[in-house]
Amino acid sequence: MWVNLSMQLILSGDSGAGRRLRMILGTTGEHPTWSSHQCVFKPGVWVHVAFTYDGKGSGRFYVNGGAAGGEDRPEYGAVAPGVKNLTVGDRVGSLYHGFPGYIDQVRICKGVLQFSYASFEAVSLRRVFVRMEEEATVRLALINKQRQTIHGAKATFLLGGVPQLDRLVPDLGPGEQYIIDLDIDTSLRPESYSLVASVYVPGKSPYRNTQEFPITIVPRQLPHTMPVVMWGGGLDQIDRLTELGFTHCIANWVDFDKIWEAEGPTKPTTAEGMAKAVAALDDALAHDIGVVASLSPGRWARKHPQFRRIGPDDKHVGEGVCGLCPELPKFCYNVGASVSSAYGDHPAMQAALVHTEVRGASHPCYHEHDRKSLKAATGLDDIPEAVKTQRGTRYQDIAEFPANRVIPDDYPLYVYYKWFWKEGDGWNTMHTALHNGLKSGGHDDLWTFHDPAVRVASVYGNGGDVDYLSHWTYSYPDPIRIGLCADELFCMAGGASSLGKQEPTRGDQQVMKMTQIIWYRSQTAPQRGEKASIQTGDFTDQDVRPSGTGSVDASGRYRAAWEREVPDARFITIAPMHLREALWCKISRPIQGIMYHGWGSLVPLDDKHQAYRYTNPETRWELKRLVETVVRPLGPALVQIPDRKSDVAFLESFASQMFARRGTYGWNGGWEGDAYLILQYAGLQPRVIYEETVGKEGLKDFKVLVMPACDVLPQSVVSAVRAFQNAGGIVVGDENLCPAVKSDILLPTHVRPRRADEARTMNLAAAARLRAKLDAAYRRYAESSTPNVITRVRNYGSTDYLFAVNDLREFGNYVGHHGLVMENGLPTDAELSIRRGRAHVYDLLSHREVTARSGKDFTTIPESFGPCEGRVYMVTDRAIDEVRISAPETVAPGESAVIEVTIVGDDDRPMDAVVPVKIDLIDPTGRTAEFSGHYGAKDGTVALTATIAPNDVPGLWRIHVRELASGLTADAYMRVSAIGH
Repeated sequence: MWVNLSMQLILSGDSGAGRRLRMILGTTGEHPTWSSHQCVFKPGVWVHVAFTYDGKGSGRFYVNGGAAGGEDRPEYGAVAPGVKNLTVGDRVGSLYHGFPGYIDQVRICKGVLQFSYASFEAVSLRRVFVRMEEEATVRLALINKQRQTIHGAKATFLLGGVPQLDRLVPDLGPGEQYIIDLDIDTSLRPESYSLVASVYVPGKSPYRNTQEFPITIVPRQLPHTMPVVMWGGGLDQIDRLTELGFTHCIANWVDFDKIWEAEGPTKPTTAEGMAKAVAALDDALAHDIGVVASLSPGRWARKHPQFRRIGPDDKHVGEGVCGLCPELPKFCYNVGASVSSAYGDHPAMQAALVHTEVRGASHPCYHEHDRKSLKAATGLDDIPEAVKTQRGTRYQDIAEFPANRVIPDDYPLYVYYKWFWKEGDGWNTMHTALHNGLKSGGHDDLWTFHDPAVRVASVYGNGGDVDYLSHWTYSYPDPIRIGLCADELFCMAGGASSLGKQEPTRGDQQVMKMTQIIWYRSQTAPQRGEKASIQTGDFTDQDVRPSGTGSVDASGRYRAAWEREVPDARFITIAPMHLREALWCKISRPIQGIMYHGWGSLVPLDDKHQAYRYTNPETRWELKRLVETVVRPLGPALVQIPDRKSDVAFLESFASQMFARRGTYGWNGGWEGDAYLILQYAGLQPRVIYEETVGKEGLKDFKVLVMPACDVLPQSVVSAVRAFQNAGGIVVGDENLCPAVKSDILLPTHVRPRRADEARTMNLAAAARLRAKLDAAYRRYAESSTPNVITRVRNYGSTDYLFAVNDLREFGNYVGHHGLVMENGLPTDAELSIRRGRAHVYDLLSHREVTARSGKDFTTIPESFGPCEGRVYMVTDRAIDEVRISAPETVAPGESAVIEVTIVGDDDRPMDAVVPVKIDLIDPTGRTAEFSGHYGAKDGTVALTATIAPNDVPGLWRIHVRELASGLTADAYMRVSAIGH
């Protein structure tokens, strides 16, 4: 029948197994169909048929009060008004369908009505479980929906066709319910199942109702998988996330007001909000996406004036929060504990962002508790009068400042500023409190991170006790600049156990790194009349549009397609070749995960983001390619390979930042940023160090110390530098170097021109001059024949991992016509050399041994690089000779098979390396089983324990292994017996 609300109910022909009911609904522009199960209709027997639709995609059929199937199609919404009159028994305005039966008592109702006499409803929220997950339970409520009591009912269940324990139902009065907890057998192989729940009520007119609840079991995570995090957005487009290769994305289901009012851990949101959160977590888990909770309770606290910072006049200073207010660390802990308690047991809740972009609003604060904390930590009686801002006091403004610009280590202003940045603004304490709350309840596997972690002065401790430090970097104008920020993160993390006079906290803090998908329009392709801005240490993540701008150029000058189509774009998409080069620059360092931000600039959205615009369609496919060909296969090995110990230090002087307004503050800008580029072009692999690093480790491990923008130094550092020089160390400094230190090599400062090609030429020339002066006294471990290819080495055991990145670029037609960014890469040839002889070299990208010239002291690799292309070579003393597999001959369902893969060298011993390996467990139908995927074979060996599922396919299983250095493969076989054999 067809009604004027665009609905058509059809009874199909008899297929031999019964008939199906179909409902066609008219939505805007479409006519989707919902179908029932197969139903048997006997001639001469009246049947009550019902269909319900909730206007949100959920359609359900009922036959004689029993559930008869249906579908959830959330892509469809409300039914659109029809244009035809109600007709019973046929369709109007089209072919004659007829109806194979009689129709009586037709009723059309508003809203979703109940038609079951008794039915099940899910009480628990979980539907998706990890294989072998313990205490996996689904709770169902059987509800009596009749006006009389149900006697003698029985509930039966099937999971994936396997009968579960029957339940005898006690007498249920009208509206009463019986709770049933069903244990889910998570030893089943990973796939989607139907939990079929049936209730049978005996009597003169026996009643049976059968319903299905989808249950999904997903495989366990492989070890050492490198996270690929979409920072913000995407959870509502989870198919796109997985298509592009993301493993994590950010969400937020926390009501800070609710937790604040509770004054302790509590449910972080309403019951309805919790249900939505768990449904989203289930969906994420089913798609192999981990969820990162974004939590910034300290930022939220700005709404309470009593927590705002005050100046010496007791008036509020900006919007910054005083983290030393005693209530705030407790609140941060409560937020973490609330989230941990509510979501921590869900396997998809895997991480948390602990405050983001919060310390930019920090200023010196003059609460009484600030002064007391300062005195307790430093012995200073009060905040020095010369303190004006958190960025320090210029030495020129300080009376009687030492003429040689050397200050005692206990210089009061120096002591104050160090205290302020380490603990005085309270943020690190709040970070740690939130981290501890998240770890409460036994959820140690929930990892935490803080960003942007080096947008601070150069002292240890930012991020508190979080597991990872991270920071975002814009790739323009030079993608290799991401390396400076990454190396600053490693320095910060390396000092995580040295937080001033506090007790040592942790020494295992690690690093992740983010590339911004967005580009600032003002710094890459300004509109006509708009002055290009420059990113410096004072830059902020705010789009401050110059007044009087925004006009579209109509002069006939060339404009890119996106400039014509999206003329008001303020944030555009990163160029794909910049994305490529930036990835190689950051994974050449021992980062433990990669992140991206700017969903609206990465994928086309129907609802246009008011700021982030999709202006380069090739970028997302480049990201997908990089994840598939680099991150996924090599990531499990790369996260286990440490950095090679560097003998070149790059000092970031805290004293100079506080008394000469120096520092990059995580932006890689200014002279310090260019100096770091020059070192890379000169073939050096510098390590960023702080003044605290000098005090903690000394300089004995270095041969070259680079000191850019080191105008003012503490006495301890000056003494250490002089001792370093006396021992033969080389100091490279600029003309602003503290007069108490004499540089061995002068690296003159310069002001970077706006045009990208001129700036690059200037830096390359400076690198050539520096190299010429260094070559007589310093020998590089690895280098390239051209400064256009940047090299870097990591090391495990006796094996080196040589990274090479092609930085040769030119202007393109995306933003290049503005002259600020060279966005297109160019191919180039280079000879790479590493200071070790008689070596075997394997290209981990192409999975083959490459031709290399190997002498007594050097191994040289000739290579041709594609545009902005990166490579990583595994350099070993021994050749890879064989892949060996150890596995049991037979294994039964429910038993575990220990499979060991060994990569053996030509001396018949396991390789002294971390070798990337692909392992596939293939059942007799050709399907890959759990634990198939990529691994890093540390010390040449990887072992896995596969538990055979009761519904796995019996027969001969193939274990196929390919190691991804030489490309060698091997196969082994094991027989899986059938149940009962």
